[in-house]
Amino acid sequence: MIAEERVAAFLVAHHPRSFCDECLAGALGIAPSTGHRAAVKAGRRGGFCREYGVCSDCGESRLVTRASH
Repeated sequence: MIAEERVAAFLVAHHPRSFCDECLAGALGIAPSTGHRAAVKAGRRGGFCREYGVCSDCGESRLVTRASH
């Protein structure tokens, strides 16, 4: 499974929580840069929302991604 698919599956499993790129990468055991690219790709496809908000994991106000359904 490629990083984008792993990020998408993680976000769907943890709906409606939102995660910043760093926390996504940490949860999946991938490099932060890979997590960022995968989150951007997931945010561009249907079913995911990428916006500024509070990360459900670290509590920081950042760009976060979440499953929208």
